[in-house]
Amino acid sequence: MMAGCGGVVAVRAGAGRVREATSAIRTALAEQGAALQRGDRTGWLRPVDPALQPELLRLYGNLRGFHVSAWLPRTTSMTGDHGSWQAAVQIRVCFADTRCTRDAETYVPLGDVITAATVWRVTDGRAALTTFTFANGTPIAVPWKTGELSFAEGSRVVVAASAGGPAPSSWIAAADRAALAADRYAIARPGKYLIYLAAEDEWAAAIGADEDALGFVDRTSKQTAFTVVDAAEAPDEHLLKHELGHVSTLLGTLGGDADWAIEGMAEYVAWEQTPMAAYRRKAAARALAGRTGWQGRLDLPWSPAPADRVGYYAMAYLAVRCLASAYGKEQLLSFFTGVARNGRAPADVALTTLGVPWATAEATCHPKIDGWLR
Repeated sequence: MMAGCGGVVAVRAGAGRVREATSAIRTALAEQGAALQRGDRTGWLRPVDPALQPELLRLYGNLRGFHVSAWLPRTTSMTGDHGSWQAAVQIRVCFADTRCTRDAETYVPLGDVITAATVWRVTDGRAALTTFTFANGTPIAVPWKTGELSFAEGSRVVVAASAGGPAPSSWIAAADRAALAADRYAIARPGKYLIYLAAEDEWAAAIGADEDALGFVDRTSKQTAFTVVDAAEAPDEHLLKHELGHVSTLLGTLGGDADWAIEGMAEYVAWEQTPMAAYRRKAAARALAGRTGWQGRLDLPWSPAPADRVGYYAMAYLAVRCLASAYGKEQLLSFFTGVARNGRAPADVALTTLGVPWATAEATCHPKIDGWLR
């Protein structure tokens, strides 16, 4: 009986130490997050062992560079005793004035979640971080997790690149102009557009065999989207408008399935202020229309083949440009919301958004697009 009581006491004492260590670690993480968001470098480093401070300073600089606006930590899998504790840590971060909150999906998007194995020394209720090891599998769009970055900032953009790589400042002027164009069609306007200039090896790892790609948007969550571009190219304002157009029209989603509407809208953001005669993909549209015997359908089924990409992008642009011309900007954005953001068929939303049945919209645009293709 006495031995049994002793075992219960020991278990309770062990559970109490776990609770105390967990509380100390969670307090340290919360204090770090508060220091990070107010720009307090000393406070950020306060719970960090000196040997670990260079790595944590790099993370601090990258998060601050991207305008970190939320830090939501949690600890799991606590083990240890006698002052040394191992904890699996997940920290959801958000950027550019986004106020993400805790909910059922907070720790699901891997891109916005810092996942690390940590070791802490807990003494007198205070926790000191001695080991911080990132989980594997960091995608190209979130190099802030593992590399040192350099930054340049414009009025509407933050441009970053690996330290010693491309110069972010050389992209600011074009990126800011592109951001203003994207803002004109923003359904969910970001605090700032986040752009990453991928060096040669990073770009090759990101796009694989798709050698014709020049940029893409990586949605690390519904709240955050990084525009990644090939830094080997000179700043291309039309490319930036296209990619930032994806951000401004789809932020708050994880993308969509209506490729013709999504790519057509991004092309429209990029080219709507350019005379049709100067649209550099018109020949590709003409070739696709001729090869497929196009009969006026606007929502063309999409082809994933790189060889077909330019033609489909161009035909999608002509469709969106015609809808904007015929029915107006606000009607176009309402239609886009229904089709691209909410996943509805054009025929189901055309009447309430464009004011005409979908068949009428296609009949209106068919001769107009034919004229553009001549």
